[in-house]
Amino acid sequence: MAKASLLPLSLLAHAVVLAACFFPPLCCTARSRTENISAIEVTVRARASELLHDAANTSRLVDVPLPANLSAGAGGGGVRAWALRVRSNKLWADGVNATGFAIPPRVVPAPFARRLTVVFERFAVGNSSAFFAAPRRYALAAPVAGLLAYDASAGPGARVSLRAFGAPVRVEFKDDLSTDRGFNAAAARCVTFAASGEVMATHAVAAPGSACAVTGTGHFGIAVRLPETPPPPADPAVRARWWAWTMGVGAGGVLGASVLALSVAGAVSWSRRRRREEMELRALAGEELGRMTVRGSRMPSAKVVRTRPELEEHSPAW
Repeated sequence: MAKASLLPLSLLAHAVVLAACFFPPLCCTARSRTENISAIEVTVRARASELLHDAANTSRLVDVPLPANLSAGAGGGGVRAWALRVRSNKLWADGVNATGFAIPPRVVPAPFARRLTVVFERFAVGNSSAFFAAPRRYALAAPVAGLLAYDASAGPGARVSLRAFGAPVRVEFKDDLSTDRGFNAAAARCVTFAASGEVMATHAVAAPGSACAVTGTGHFGIAVRLPETPPPPADPAVRARWWAWTMGVGAGGVLGASVLALSVAGAVSWSRRRRREEMELRALAGEELGRMTVRGSRMPSAKVVRTRPELEEHSPAW
């Protein structure tokens, strides 16, 4: 009994091991991306909260210094961040213009907060592809931009969204577009990323062709379609073999269809002849009939004798 109960457990353990061997790369990649993006947001939020703790920095955009492993130094790789603290009534009346970001007037935080800490992020192109996945058959053509907002009165972890009642928020990528990918505004797409770095939504690029109109907060990017590689030219010998094989298959199909049609016709004819013979045998078994020849064919016949007429009594004599 114990051995029987251990057998399903061993099979389950083997299945789990096989699943761990085949499926972990995708799930672990998404998990690592989520953890890395979350760690960067926590670091940027903590540094911005420390810088904006002084009331003198209110409504003034400040550069947020990051650790060496995150900051964009002379090498050009990493993350850059800016932050400012603004009152919601001033945000509604004037909006905010920052490095590559334009928050128009008539924007309110949701849920409502009196004072906001707005954080702007720029990921380098190399780091963008490491943290964020481009759409299928597309490649990121500019650093991914992050727009985050927090309730300054509730602490650095109280994140809020931005709801626009007028013009949408614009993210500009003009100065960061990669020219080696042959940027084409008609074929480019604005991308909104989820917290895991995966693509959540895409839409067309806004005029003049290097900006994205976004809603809410999050991470945004711009992607271009990768050129499709033409198929290699076909080898003449391969093409000749393919033609011969196609003709052989076609001829074989026609021959097979003809044989099948003849077989079906023969089977139907044999079935009808068999049924007629069975009917004749049943008729002969029920009543013994005679045979007569009609135009060279033998047919069953019966001797019919009519009942002789008899005169009834009191019948008139004719």
